[in-house]
Amino acid sequence: MATKAKALIGFARMKDDELMVAATTIIGAMTTNPHFTTPTPALDDVQGLLDDFTAKLAAARKRGSPEDTAIKDESKEPLTLALQQLAYYVNSVAQGKLSVLLSSGFATTAPATASLVPLPVQGLKASDGRQSGQVRIDFLAQKRVLLYEYSYRKVTVPTQAWGERMVTTSSRGNIIAPLEVGEWYEFRVRAVNTQGPGDWSQMATILVR
Repeated sequence: MATKAKALIGFARMKDDELMVAATTIIGAMTTNPHFTTPTPALDDVQGLLDDFTAKLAAARKRGSPEDTAIKDESKEPLTLALQQLAYYVNSVAQGKLSVLLSSGFATTAPATASLVPLPVQGLKASDGRQSGQVRIDFLAQKRVLLYEYSYRKVTVPTQAWGERMVTTSSRGNIIAPLEVGEWYEFRVRAVNTQGPGDWSQMATILVR
């Protein structure tokens, strides 16, 4: 007898970024989904746990202290537990029906099609913002992506490490500030879908005014 398809529950071993993307995808797919009218736990509760984890992940990356990392790890556990409980609910409702499972946003044991990571983002352009010390970045949008990650660094010799990755859902009008006036900066961006991030784009460089 064929094995029924199921929503996968292996969230504990996910990297931080992967978990954040997976949770965002699931919440978005299940919101107002007619197949799942009474999610357990409630989607608002899962969103609250995701917001808490996202904030503590950002703090840990910004400061990098052992305390911040421990706080971030502690906030990850209740989020993974909530997603596992939500997967059990999805499996109980879907009863192995693949179309219903896929509508939930969960990865499944029997995907209908093989999805690929996004292609590299094209058309990245850096331009002056409206105020001194601001840079605007724009690029070509891609279909079926969840979000975009971007980062920047000052052009120095030796080469400076890339800064903290930031997230946007828009391909246009992203303002980065404050930056040092009279310094050259370079920027890169990549798209993220349910399979993870694509390759980084070619860099765009600008002198901050």
